Amino acid sequence: MKKILLFCIMVLSTMTAFGQTATKVEDLKQKQKVLALTAKLNKLQLDYEKEQAHYAEISAKASSINASANTITTEFNTSDASSTVKDTKKVVKALKEAKAINKKIAKSQKKLRKMEKKIAKMKARLETMNKKIRFVNQ
Repeated sequence: MKKILLFCIMVLSTMTAFGQTATKVEDLKQKQKVLALTAKLNKLQLDYEKEQAHYAEISAKASSINASANTITTEFNTSDASSTVKDTKKVVKALKEAKAINKKIAKSQKKLRKMEKKIAKMKARLETMNKKIRFVNQ
């Protein structure tokens, strides 16, 4: 009788020990997911900062190109035909350059908006995951 009682106590203690480790393992898996998501979020935020710097650089360049394109278009002299042709070629070149840089700005703005949305979604997802996890003080 004592052997059966001792055996039952050992089985119950073993089951409770494994039951506790299973919850700990599940908590650790959840924490691992949170850490992976946090790493992705940090990488995305770094990429966002780089794109903002690139956008600022392009924007400064575009403002100077647009200003020069605006001043060139008003400087036509119609008294000499050959000089007018040269002037128009310069204007066309300046306007094409302004158009190209403005396309780059639009593309960069679109990329920044997409990154902002992605970061917001990731932060919301991370917050919900953090709410689900129980952090155990050790």
